[in-house]
Amino acid sequence: MKMMWKKDQPDYMTIAWAVLAGAGAGLAVGLLMAPKSGEALRADIGSTVDDYVESARQKASNLRSSANDLANRGVREVRRATDSVTEKAHDLVDKGEKSALQAIDDATAIADRGAKKMRETVDNAATMARTVVRG
Repeated sequence: MKMMWKKDQPDYMTIAWAVLAGAGAGLAVGLLMAPKSGEALRADIGSTVDDYVESARQKASNLRSSANDLANRGVREVRRATDSVTEKAHDLVDKGEKSALQAIDDATAIADRGAKKMRETVDNAATMARTVVRG
């Protein structure tokens, strides 16, 4: 049996030509209506990309600068803390030295008083011995 196309079935060749004609017309209208040429559009895209790259570089530079500033502040704070601890340590040593000197002075004074009493006692004993021997 021979198959026959019915009139209600579309002709695929006609549809293909219609699609191609529509695409061509759309392309032509798009090119005619485009506000810029392809070269100008590519230049604009390149310029926009360059702007984004420059912006990223600037932000990276700002971030680097901020990091350096933060590091420098940290170093200054560590130096201040070190200086403060050193000063306090010197104060403690000075106080310790003063306390040690005071203790030495106190011990010397006690020793002097003890020596004076010992001398007085020896002198009294010598006086008593002379009195007994003479007497």
